[in-house]
Amino acid sequence: MKHVGRLPAAVALGALFNPLNSSMIAVALAHIEAEFHVGIAAVTWLAAGFYLTGILVPPVMGTLADRFGPRRVFCAGLVTMAVTGVLAALAPSYPALLVVRLLQAFGSCATMPAGMAIVQAAMPGEDGRPPPRVIAMISMVLTASAAAGPVLSGFLVSLWGWRAIFLVNVPLAAVALVVALRWLPKARVDARGEARLPRLRPQLLATCAQFSLVNVIFYSAFFVLPLWAQRSAGLPAHIAGLLVLPMAGLAIVMTPVAMALAARAGMRVVLLLSAALLLAGSCVLLAVGPVGLAPVAAALLGVASAFSQFGLNSLVFVHADGRDTGVAVGFFQSSRYVGAAAASSLLGVLFDGTGMRGSALTMIGVSVVVLASGALLPVRRPAPSAGGGDRSGP
Repeated sequence: MKHVGRLPAAVALGALFNPLNSSMIAVALAHIEAEFHVGIAAVTWLAAGFYLTGILVPPVMGTLADRFGPRRVFCAGLVTMAVTGVLAALAPSYPALLVVRLLQAFGSCATMPAGMAIVQAAMPGEDGRPPPRVIAMISMVLTASAAAGPVLSGFLVSLWGWRAIFLVNVPLAAVALVVALRWLPKARVDARGEARLPRLRPQLLATCAQFSLVNVIFYSAFFVLPLWAQRSAGLPAHIAGLLVLPMAGLAIVMTPVAMALAARAGMRVVLLLSAALLLAGSCVLLAVGPVGLAPVAAALLGVASAFSQFGLNSLVFVHADGRDTGVAVGFFQSSRYVGAAAASSLLGVLFDGTGMRGSALTMIGVSVVVLASGALLPVRRPAPSAGGGDRSGP
């Protein structure tokens, strides 16, 4: 098929807005607070409000994609990102910025569920998931864009101020929209348009819960490292953002490794190795005092996140009903922000009281839970009947 290579690239380009914008705000919060004089408690709603929207909206967007056409929902999300990018950059007050930020969250939540519904419809696999290389490409972009957010934001804020982190969405969304209109096929929808509740299997919900826990660790790291670097180590914003660069770089490098490991040793090994690396990175973070240890912790967590993103994203398609791909991916995307919201809430409580140590100890505790649950998480599709076979692969 002519669009096989282009389709995943178009979906990945559109899907990067959600994780990118969820993390870019981290470095800019102090600058926004200083300009509008609203206080730290109020300005953190730019992050918390985005995460709350990220929890509630993706399943709705996935349902809309399944019923009315994923290509329409995908493109509408990109248009929303472009418009809100301009409005946020021109915001005259903090309340106006907060409202636009919530609208931005709506737009960013549309592309991933809709895009993966297109992928599933156009490139179905025998084991219930698209080809592993497609999942690997999209997982790579999602993980790398989330980890790269503070790095990009640090440079944008240092050069042009906090408004630049919103304005950068405009050209990116324009390019993504042109690509989507040219390369995304029109996936068929249920012509009957009948209302029915989606089937959310327990295995799918367990996968989403595991992803939430992984993201508690992931988001804790890229919030606490730049904050610690600026407050405790006295580093400027653009240097503080660079401390999480290994998380972005290794997400790109190690995702193909995760794909190869899953093919050779099975998905269980990928999940357990990821959990072990999360634990190791959290332990290194506990020892951070010298700035040089921070990139080591980020590197370990970056590899772990690449493995988790690929492994758990693959399992969504194994455990989801084919007719409900959009809403299943929507719930999976929501679980990212359950973890992100928990991480940001814990950060506000722990960092002021104990600094890096409190966050690191929390990450260690959650990593232990992830390791234990990784040994129990279902990695195969249930047999369709008592005598059916297991076709999900490793």
